[in-house]
Amino acid sequence: MNLRQIEAFKAVMETGTVTQAAARLHVSQPALSKLLQAFERGVSLVLFSRERGRLTPTTEARLLYEEVDRVFQGAEKVRVAAEAIRGRQRGVLAIGVMPALSTGFAQEILARMSLASHGVQVTIEARDTPRLVEQLVTHQIELFYSAHPVEHPEISIETLCRLSLVCILPPGHHLASRAVIRCEDLEDEPFATLRRASPTRRSIDDVFARQRVRMRVALEAPMAPTLCAFVARGLGVALVDPLYVGAFAAALVVRPFVPAVGTEVFLALPRRRLSLVAAAYVEASRHYVAELAAGQRVLEAADLPA
Repeated sequence: MNLRQIEAFKAVMETGTVTQAAARLHVSQPALSKLLQAFERGVSLVLFSRERGRLTPTTEARLLYEEVDRVFQGAEKVRVAAEAIRGRQRGVLAIGVMPALSTGFAQEILARMSLASHGVQVTIEARDTPRLVEQLVTHQIELFYSAHPVEHPEISIETLCRLSLVCILPPGHHLASRAVIRCEDLEDEPFATLRRASPTRRSIDDVFARQRVRMRVALEAPMAPTLCAFVARGLGVALVDPLYVGAFAAALVVRPFVPAVGTEVFLALPRRRLSLVAAAYVEASRHYVAELAAGQRVLEAADLPA
């Protein structure tokens, strides 16, 4: 007994004739009859009474058909599930991000993929880089994004993007009408910035020093979302990676800053095959940051007036 024989039996039960069953399965009538006979021998049951060239299902055939139909319904569910998985409408996605990327960047990619409206269950782990490395190699997450490159034999690192910091201002700020913010514009402005141990902070300090502009630090914090919240409350201004603005965008005025202060975000991938959903997420994130980078290049080339 094989699947083709079971299909022949099912087709005869549903169409009522060998002719229609053969047409459904795209085989000849003699071939269909042989399949049916082989199936009967395989199950050791008399499934049809044959009178005047017509087949009449026996009680045993009807009972067996109920089981066969359940099997095929299960197979159809498998097919539908496979189609949903292939179309990224069903699955599980676990990604890691440094905390600064957890309030907008991760959700922006999800929104672009419309995953939330489908059957994909998403987990976002916002951790420091060493913890994300541990979660990746132990299969707790599929990939992660960080401001820090890592070296690990089980992880592949690529530079996701190189962007320039932007200046964030509270709505109504006296500098908000400017198309671009220059370092000298921030002289004596209440300034929110990262702690001194941060490479980004050091880069900002270097720019202010080279431009001979006095930075009036009003807030030091370990994470960019804290800076964004500070500025959104009208307490000062800050320089941040544009990817960090995220959920605060509606409460901030975001302007290009010159001279440019570069920043990088790295993508960490396992040296194993990604799920279809994870691979699509990676591609969507690449496209998103490429758009941002292209926009910044246009602004930098435009020689915007103050």
